[in-house]
Amino acid sequence: MIMTEIFPRNRVLPKIKTGFLLIGILFGMTACSPPAGEVGTEISVLKDGSIHMQIAESFDKPYYDKDELQQSILEEAASYNREIGSGNITVEKITVEENVAQVKMNYASAADYAAFNECIFFIGSAQEAVDAGFDLNTVLSGVKDELETIGMSDMLAMTDYRMLITDCTDDITLGGKAAYVSDNVFVSKNGKCVTLVAEGAPAYVMFQ
Repeated sequence: MIMTEIFPRNRVLPKIKTGFLLIGILFGMTACSPPAGEVGTEISVLKDGSIHMQIAESFDKPYYDKDELQQSILEEAASYNREIGSGNITVEKITVEENVAQVKMNYASAADYAAFNECIFFIGSAQEAVDAGFDLNTVLSGVKDELETIGMSDMLAMTDYRMLITDCTDDITLGGKAAYVSDNVFVSKNGKCVTLVAEGAPAYVMFQ
């Protein structure tokens, strides 16, 4: 039995999550780096600008089909790579063990992640964000001191920082530590993991 109606196409990570959807899985969110055996989705921003995504979801229904899941994900990745004429997306791992399905994927850039998953996912300097059409007319608060705030002019002057702008509500591990964030962002104690806590306005994070 295929259940394709339970996951809206306009939610984040639609292409990969549709692979799970085709066999009836709903996705959830946990803290960064969920322990082995637990479900959740984590996005990691690597130092070289590439993106790694890991999904672990319950796979415990008799009508779930591992081969169908694998075929769906591999076909989506191959289709994207054909369209852009490059192998910018690679599927590292698709496994099902102890009623948990795991998928690991690598993206050459944040732009590839955004395009493939039909979401906002930008990483670059503040100036590059402006050049890409993002509105930085907002106020960010300091992670260490919430009373310390910065505006657009400050962000543009912070050339040694990178900016993350996203509407993804999954956990994101940064290639550095968050320094300033918008008020809809939760930051882990070590500053390396951020989560958009309310859908609507995108998350803004300055990190180094």
